[in-house]
Amino acid sequence: MDKLDLSIIIPCFNEEDNVQSFYKKVQNVLWGGADRNNINEVYFIFVDDGSKDNTIKEIKKLQANNKNIKLVKFSRNFGKEAAMFAGLRESKSTLTCIMDCDLQDPPELLLEMIEKYKNTKGKLKLITAKRKDRSGDSRFRAFFSEVFYKINNILSPIKLESGVRDFRLIHRDALDCILQMNEYHRFSKAIFEFVGFQKEIVEYDYIDREQGASKWNFIKLFLYAIEGIVSFSTIPLKIITLIGFVIFVISSIYGIHIIIDTLAFGNDVKGYPSIVTLIAFFGGLQIMLLGIIGEYIARIYEQSKNRPHYFIEYIS
Repeated sequence: MDKLDLSIIIPCFNEEDNVQSFYKKVQNVLWGGADRNNINEVYFIFVDDGSKDNTIKEIKKLQANNKNIKLVKFSRNFGKEAAMFAGLRESKSTLTCIMDCDLQDPPELLLEMIEKYKNTKGKLKLITAKRKDRSGDSRFRAFFSEVFYKINNILSPIKLESGVRDFRLIHRDALDCILQMNEYHRFSKAIFEFVGFQKEIVEYDYIDREQGASKWNFIKLFLYAIEGIVSFSTIPLKIITLIGFVIFVISSIYGIHIIIDTLAFGNDVKGYPSIVTLIAFFGGLQIMLLGIIGEYIARIYEQSKNRPHYFIEYIS
């Protein structure tokens, strides 16, 4: 197989403590590994997602010694999805890899991914990293993460495996297809599955962050989960229709019962508590269902405006 050129995309948000150690470790692994003779060029594409610390300064220090390091600086924080998309657009290599700067994505696994790609003589187009278990997460977070994947796989035709990461190796053929998906609300885990191609998963043990704290809290993850389900499934809308039909049938039967009961036995005033309970229940249900419909309408509205996913302050 010909020598490979590789681009590594690194989304960064306040990662000043990790930039140097990340770069050194990846360099040592790539150029000290058995795959050295098969790697022609390695390009580092750092995408700064509106960092407020010295992340930019640390990246520029690296640029002074390596012409293959590119910095894409956003004008503000647009989120990790936008940062990954920008990096994918900048990659011109045959192979592209997405890695987090916190070293929770083990660089050694990248060598294994490249080896798998070579062993299939280029037939593999997507190789994805997956955590073996939820160690390192709180029980609360681990439970709701598993719930999300189960719900997603019931509601969406795009099936996701629990524990998969954004850390993956992407061949140019798959990358070109991914870039054609220009939707405003991006959920990359599902997009990578949606494009198809031959895929494989490599598993690894959980690794703690090198420095700093995760930028993802429970609320952000919850909103991201809703994003994922709504972006790739219309089944919630079908469920709303089914719920409405069931309520209509039950209400009709109950209405017929009331008419017969009134004609046969008169119309005593009774059932006040049950009526209040039903009104409160169906009122809350209607608000919830309107909220689901609103999520879809909001996405149509935002997509129709055709705004850019991000703005770049400069590229160096």
